[in-house]
Amino acid sequence: MPVILLEASEYKTFAKVYDILNYDMPYNLWLDIINEVKGNAQSVLDIGAGTGEILKSLKVKRKLGIDNSQEMVNIAHVNDPDSEYRVHDMVTMDLNESFELITATADVLNYAPSEEAFTAVLKNVYNHLAEGGVFVFDVHTEHKMQNDFNFELYSDSTEDIFYTWQTIPGEQELSVWHEMTFFIRNSANLYEKHEETHYQQTYKHSEILKIANDTGFIIDKSFSDFDINNVITEVAERNFYVLKK
Repeated sequence: MPVILLEASEYKTFAKVYDILNYDMPYNLWLDIINEVKGNAQSVLDIGAGTGEILKSLKVKRKLGIDNSQEMVNIAHVNDPDSEYRVHDMVTMDLNESFELITATADVLNYAPSEEAFTAVLKNVYNHLAEGGVFVFDVHTEHKMQNDFNFELYSDSTEDIFYTWQTIPGEQELSVWHEMTFFIRNSANLYEKHEETHYQQTYKHSEILKIANDTGFIIDKSFSDFDINNVITEVAERNFYVLKK
């Protein structure tokens, strides 16, 4: 396995094919949750905004999306010209602005590569959140890390793209390396090979609650798998958190 510095993973080649290969992403389910908890918020910061699919669908006056991938931000500018997008790392962000709603969907916080980094992100969010504001995020569950990311191999293809995705448990508890190989058809009708490696880390539900509480948040809701009425369960894929300031 290649040696990679433990810093937030950055989508490069994957950014170019992200929407194509994530054709079944349930953006509508994330939006249902966000719209249910956002209240009258008129400013939103989307962390790990990706290609802008979430932000462009939110009906608020001020919309800013950040991502640590320049390639993702470039695509988001085209996909959603009505919102603002910038390159920032969530671990170190300092935007000199506050927001009534902050979102981090599709396991964005799992890209914080350590407990210290995860805590830093929550502190940054708290500092950028207006009084009474809401923070919504989700993370991979322990169950998903131990079962779906335990040396599993996935693949998918379209007419112009084929990729394989190997999951390898990381050295730290509840962590994983994602090794992805892409074959992308070019203008000469030849397939170019690209490789990326990403690192993710998750935490136990009790640990996340403690970090959120120690940061100063009010823990409003926690639930599993897109069902706001579904209490946190052991067998689930995603846990969701709604925090308030």
